[in-house]
Amino acid sequence: MTYLKIGTVVAAIGLVALVSCTEEPPIIAQTGDIDAFAMRVLDGIQPASIAESREYCGYIYETETGGLAATAPAPGREDYCDLPEPNDSVLASYHTHGSFSDVYDNEVPSVDDVTGDFDARIDGYIGTPAGRVWLVDYDAQIARQLCNTMCITSDPNDDPEEAGFVPQTFTLQELQARFE
Repeated sequence: MTYLKIGTVVAAIGLVALVSCTEEPPIIAQTGDIDAFAMRVLDGIQPASIAESREYCGYIYETETGGLAATAPAPGREDYCDLPEPNDSVLASYHTHGSFSDVYDNEVPSVDDVTGDFDARIDGYIGTPAGRVWLVDYDAQIARQLCNTMCITSDPNDDPEEAGFVPQTFTLQELQARFE
């Protein structure tokens, strides 16, 4: 069995090849800039993620022609989203953190978000309720904000002050300390 952790729950999925997460066609990039493409993908799924108070997730991958594409977003739960193990064409994961919650510290990546991407040896992009976009950078072994609040669609019920101080970067150890 293989798995990738996204959110706070891990599920084992016996898939070897990357398959579309839903029956919808993939999202095709109009740019070669993976950061800009990831932000566009996240912004497109934020309204549903916020309205349904659930995470959505998928993969960004390189097409056979060298372009960028993303799997259709798969719906998750309030605090996690499962993906099959990525294949060699996958460059990054992406997922949202749903709507504002006073139960979860969802303005920052979770420890599972970061370790899941690190274990898969890929980058990850995360959209938060306040509209921040985080990049889990596998090569640098950090999570860093690509943009701050209201960079992408944000939850109108969100109060960014509720998250407290949110630094520009986190190491895995710093995230572990935040969640202890």
